[in-house]
Amino acid sequence: MIDFAEKFKRMSKLKWMVLDAIFKNMWDYKYVPAEIIAKTAHINPEKVEGILKSLKDDHLVENKYTEYLGSAFTYLGLSLYSLWRLVRSDKVSMLGKRMGEGKESIIFNCYSDRYGECVLKFHKVGYSSFKKVREKRDYGTLHFTVLMVRSARNEFQALRKLYGYVSVPKPYDWEGNAVLMELIDAKELFRVKLKNPKEVLEMIIEDVRTMYSLGVVHGDLSQYNILVNPEGIWFIDFPQYIDLDELETDEERKAAEEILKRDVENVLNYFKKTYRIERDVNEVLSYIKNV
Repeated sequence: MIDFAEKFKRMSKLKWMVLDAIFKNMWDYKYVPAEIIAKTAHINPEKVEGILKSLKDDHLVENKYTEYLGSAFTYLGLSLYSLWRLVRSDKVSMLGKRMGEGKESIIFNCYSDRYGECVLKFHKVGYSSFKKVREKRDYGTLHFTVLMVRSARNEFQALRKLYGYVSVPKPYDWEGNAVLMELIDAKELFRVKLKNPKEVLEMIIEDVRTMYSLGVVHGDLSQYNILVNPEGIWFIDFPQYIDLDELETDEERKAAEEILKRDVENVLNYFKKTYRIERDVNEVLSYIKNV
């Protein structure tokens, strides 16, 4: 288990300055040259090399020697740096316990003097995922940790677009690969035995319809990212969301329709299997799309 708090305590001002320089230049280099890091951070180049070695020993960066010494974040390094930015801007005051971990994220509860008790989600996207995305988008030769930042940004943008219209956690801030959001006291749909499954299914369909009208397709909807409590339902996990307003080609729009259909099928199949409630997927899709 990653001990963020212990790693955070051991950091020095110069180490933060070096990580900050890597972040500022990671969009231009797969491995940011030590010379560029030194120039950006205003630190002696020889001292930077020593700091990079120390950061590597702490598993916060990976260093590569080619024509030059270059450095890139590890997942741990990017997460720690993102936490530092939130702490520095007085958005996070205290990091709590780890609430969960999956393939794409690690989630902690935390406390903010500004917002109270919150959730802090560190996006974690692997190299294989990056290769698939790079086939479709122009990421050039950038390091795969850029995808972690873009994943966090996508989720934050989706939450901002939906909050107030659909039941999603209130988004507070985004830094690097970290999203700070409201803590919802609820359980995942698959963990709950519903007393009113038909009513809950209708609520889900209505909210998916509202999302669609706002130009959002969740992209990965299932019983694992719908939260339930006696007060209602909430949708979480939006890093794969599709912004319908940004689609430019018929091929992209067709792909988005297929993903919407998959989202709806996931939900309907769960209710059919668990509660024996059957709905026709095409009828539901027509209702969602208002056609």
